[in-house]
Amino acid sequence: MRLIDVARDTEPTFLRCLHDERPDDPRVVRLRRRWFDAHRDLGLRAKVLVLDTGEVAGLCQYAPIEHTHIVGEDLLVILCIWVHGYDHHIGNRQGNGYGRHILESIEKDARDSGAAGLVAWGMDFPYWNPVSFYEHMGYSRVDKSGMAVLVWKAFRDSASPPQFLRQARRPESESDKVSLTVFLNGWCMGACAQCVTAREAVEGLEDIVDYLEVDTSDQEALRSWGISDGIYVEGEPYRPYEPPCSSAVLRRDLIELAERRREGGRR
Repeated sequence: MRLIDVARDTEPTFLRCLHDERPDDPRVVRLRRRWFDAHRDLGLRAKVLVLDTGEVAGLCQYAPIEHTHIVGEDLLVILCIWVHGYDHHIGNRQGNGYGRHILESIEKDARDSGAAGLVAWGMDFPYWNPVSFYEHMGYSRVDKSGMAVLVWKAFRDSASPPQFLRQARRPESESDKVSLTVFLNGWCMGACAQCVTAREAVEGLEDIVDYLEVDTSDQEALRSWGISDGIYVEGEPYRPYEPPCSSAVLRRDLIELAERRREGGRR
């Protein structure tokens, strides 16, 4: 097996996070590609794991910390490592040591490039991107935000520990409409899909929903808000840590919230 740079023939698979079993949603891919193209000249490493059979079984992307949503200096940040875990297409390939191989390859590249350390993030539960994987590989916890945990491995004694970016302000509506704010960085396909979901949900609701979309791939906007990705309704995260919802569910919730607000105003 080989961990190689994303090329023209593997780029579609990489951008859709190995979901080769279904047609592209061009709206999602467009958002994902915008970030990918903008960051290739900013030190982004985008790689796929190709098995001896020619199948793409995994991917990873990592970048200099100054071009991510993590705060720190002279470090590389692993944005994601993903080994094909779906039953469809090539089947579940997790549990074969592929994740370990990818991480060890990233560590070698980070050391060779002169980085002071390597940063990763994971969740404090076992069913998706578990932080325990990194801890098993020698990474130490350094920060936490909700269920998300930041871990790192220092390569030099002089390295300073990283931190999660902290929320700087709360999204609010300047009118009496329901506030819906979408923050999109673009590095994650799931977040890109969430943005498309929100756009669909608010179609025709201009009279009751105040919709704002923030492009946090712009570092100034990212630091100003202190939020990288997510849907916020009335200033609060919408269904955090839950599976992505459909545009119909989000639309229903927005309408119900607007109706409750209208009924409250009559009293």
